[in-house]
Amino acid sequence: MICKLLSLTIIISALLFNAHTITADGGVKKISIRRSSTPVAVFAVETVSGQKEKEKGLAERAPIPSDCGMLFILDAARPQFFWMKGMKFSLDILFFNKDKILTGILPGLRPCTECTIYKAPEGTAYALEIKAGMADKLGIKTGDRLEYENR
Repeated sequence: MICKLLSLTIIISALLFNAHTITADGGVKKISIRRSSTPVAVFAVETVSGQKEKEKGLAERAPIPSDCGMLFILDAARPQFFWMKGMKFSLDILFFNKDKILTGILPGLRPCTECTIYKAPEGTAYALEIKAGMADKLGIKTGDRLEYENR
């Protein structure tokens, strides 16, 4: 009986852990970043647009794979701010305007206890959080275009 209870506890813990992990196999959308007609990168992303989801972001989650991320759908008319509070891993944040053109990159942001607040470029309509170093590794540059259908 104790073995069965222990096994059930381990299974439930694993399910709860995986519920907070972005994976490329379910509940996510594929997006791409292109330069002209050439794909530069493809990511499986979780999209967030609700205020509570945007405030939490990837905080308290396990590190994400290199081909995954979180895409924030934002109000381009309002200033947007980001920080690394509660993060367990470093990120690159990519900022896109309403035309889905990359206007800025914050590379290698690290987890913090006393956190800097980062302001997104004016007119940011989308922000993409990806594993730190991936923007540079993949050659992502300002002027690249986000391919994403907001449905």
